[in-house]
Amino acid sequence: MIRTLAVASVLLVLTLGISVGVVEAQVSSPREIVYIKIYNEVVNNGTTGIPLADTGILDFNYPVEDETQRIINVSAWFNGFPAKYTVTLGEEPSLRIIIPGTTLNLTPGAGASAWVEYAVEVDALTRGQSIQAFSNAYITGNISSLESEAQRIYLSDHLRRYIEETPGWNYTNPLTRLLLTYISSQANISNPIDVVKAVVGYVDSNLVYSIRMPPREPWETLLYMEGDCDDQSNLVVTILRGLGIPSYQEYGMVFVSKDFRLEEVSDNGLLNITMVGGGGHAWVVAYIPPWGWIRIDTVFGVPGDWLSHIVSIPYYTYPTVVMGANTGEATQVAWLGFENQITNARLKYQIVYEVSLGEQV
Repeated sequence: MIRTLAVASVLLVLTLGISVGVVEAQVSSPREIVYIKIYNEVVNNGTTGIPLADTGILDFNYPVEDETQRIINVSAWFNGFPAKYTVTLGEEPSLRIIIPGTTLNLTPGAGASAWVEYAVEVDALTRGQSIQAFSNAYITGNISSLESEAQRIYLSDHLRRYIEETPGWNYTNPLTRLLLTYISSQANISNPIDVVKAVVGYVDSNLVYSIRMPPREPWETLLYMEGDCDDQSNLVVTILRGLGIPSYQEYGMVFVSKDFRLEEVSDNGLLNITMVGGGGHAWVVAYIPPWGWIRIDTVFGVPGDWLSHIVSIPYYTYPTVVMGANTGEATQVAWLGFENQITNARLKYQIVYEVSLGEQV
């Protein structure tokens, strides 16, 4: 038996295959309606029955609701029929489909499917206004104004949790310590803008975009100097935390284009993933006073221009739906557990993510 696992939740960030530069859907209206469909299907290729709840196909990410996005509609299905569900809110909201008692066990050779659809209104105007000072500095080229306005970080009890070291965000690892020492020699560590500039500049100049499953730990990303959105954001969070800047990883769904399609097969054919119209993405959220929490994305932006990795990223410029925040652990830890579980239980998965746009508001 395997423990309950939200399959789509684990895969949302880890399977992103969007190439830098292919995103076509810049926000053209203050508000966009984004439609998201997540489809889970599982077949038991093993020799023993498995409780359906333990396969993880009934558990889904659930969009965050805040001042920049709201959920307009939610619907769920199980084996082709409308289904009831429960929602758990928090930093990583989730939805669980409720199934009839007669379908609680997945016998050998049997399969089941479940899916959800969300309609989410994204308020791009409010997001853009939150970085007005950064946009002005980018347009005018007056970067010094940001450095002079930035304030020293004083850690409250609330903020201290965002600089904690975790097994996945390990800033005492020898390789990450070397980078911390280097950044400290290049930046004024009492000025958060100067630190962010140095960290983003280093990643932008030295790392090559590359997808791998399972994801890399921060020290691996440094060792091989490559990584995708998940790897790069984990590295940036690790270094920022090591330098005393509160930060965490945020993830969501990004619309790319109506023609976008990506298919991935792994784990000897047990895991099949398809993305249509868009896919999952991950980025960094860092606390920079006096502006508060600012999004940073080293995957998107103009090479060699650190500030573009704030003002030109999907969260602020594309129809992007936030699905959760990882504030306590890096995602490669969850992936390794998931990979072992599906292999041991001989479960075959088909996961489909679809992202599309509705009418502008």
